[in-house]
Amino acid sequence: MKKLLVATVVAHLVCFSVFASPDPTSPGPASKSALTVSSPNGQLSFHLSAGTGDLLFRVEAGGKPVVENSPLRFVLDGRLLTSGAVVRGSKKFSIHEQYDWVGVHTPAVNDCNGLTVDLAKDKTLFSVEIRVFNDGAAFRVIVPGAPGAQRIPDEASVFRLPGEATIWYHDINGHYEGTHVKKKLADVRAEEWVAPPATLKLPSGSYMAITEANLQRYSGMVLQSDGKDGLVVRLANHQPASHPFVLRYSADDVARLAKPAVVKATISTPWRVMIIGADLNTLVNSDIVTDLCAPPDARLFPQGLHEPWLRPGRAVWKYLDGGGDGTPEVMKHFTDEAARLGFEYNILEGFWRKWTDEQLKDLVDYSRERHVGIWVWMHSKDLHDSTARRALFQRCHDLGIAGLKIDFFDHEAKEVIDLYDAILRETAEQHLLVDFHGSNKPTGLSRTWPNEMTREAVRGMESSRLADRATHETTLP
Repeated sequence: MKKLLVATVVAHLVCFSVFASPDPTSPGPASKSALTVSSPNGQLSFHLSAGTGDLLFRVEAGGKPVVENSPLRFVLDGRLLTSGAVVRGSKKFSIHEQYDWVGVHTPAVNDCNGLTVDLAKDKTLFSVEIRVFNDGAAFRVIVPGAPGAQRIPDEASVFRLPGEATIWYHDINGHYEGTHVKKKLADVRAEEWVAPPATLKLPSGSYMAITEANLQRYSGMVLQSDGKDGLVVRLANHQPASHPFVLRYSADDVARLAKPAVVKATISTPWRVMIIGADLNTLVNSDIVTDLCAPPDARLFPQGLHEPWLRPGRAVWKYLDGGGDGTPEVMKHFTDEAARLGFEYNILEGFWRKWTDEQLKDLVDYSRERHVGIWVWMHSKDLHDSTARRALFQRCHDLGIAGLKIDFFDHEAKEVIDLYDAILRETAEQHLLVDFHGSNKPTGLSRTWPNEMTREAVRGMESSRLADRATHETTLP
């Protein structure tokens, strides 16, 4: 229901090397300080151990490890904060809620047990928050900070997995528009890049997907193999710029986004998420990624998902019919075809920028009479200036345009993530829907911003060079 037709569905030096770290397969002395939180049904458990070395975590399903003892590593201003951290206290909690949703089912169910662990390294206080659901587990690091504080976070946590696992993944050369390969985890070479969600079949026969949730005010995460059955968290400044980013942006842009990002005030990492289940249905139907995001702002969405302007639908798209210029008369024809098909929308490519407001308004009015809304395409690089961006959104609102298809992000640096956030808030203020193209993975923020209809963050139907389309399109779900 929620998907538009257009979608199928330098480096910062730190004080350690992620590829030459001690073997964390044994908890050692850390086991004396083990803390555990279990899922509501008791089948999943998350264990955190603190000692003289790394914080270690492991996840068990039915008493068997699905993530083996693994280092949980967080770096602050070049200092490994989690090594030798001392537990100062912990507090358990639980969440039980339901919320309306437009995903694979409704209502969505957020049912989990949680644990907040307060830690200290020298004079720095921080916490690790853990939530365990019946179908997975997640954790994040929170470092309090005064409003004026400016610090540089980094991470290198490892998900150490059974070597006999099978993994489906693609690299990050095409950002998130890659073609998945299927391998034994043990055959993934050291330093290979793995774009989330990394999906695995474990030796027990169960499945797991590793991704992140609630990516805001922070750099995006990809994973990198350590060559030892471990997948390492790597933030955007460590990642090579994708081919589409290098193609469309300057060398100065590439160099700027290769620098570590400063985070102001309190640092809250996105959630590091493991969806776990006996079969693929569990992964597809899990609500964890949206559960870990905030509900919509009642000031912008007083009726939540039921705002009348939040209208998911299907679209006709001239790009798939030759692209190129489209005149107002040609696009009226596309509106007629959308109406005939019962589709809700008609997308205009970039040629609309050459039209007058009168021509646009005429097409919008013509289409509205036929119950078809108009979307317009934009390049994200034209939206970095706040004043110009707001003026453009206001213009679209005044013309009666329903939504914006915004393209060519192609990077997960904090600067780009901040642009996503600004676009979502400002379009919500103008009652505009959004489709992100050339985008990063979804991290559940369509719960917070229900005006985000979809992210085209896969190698989709516009890619005509796929040698094996059948395998690709059955792997994507």
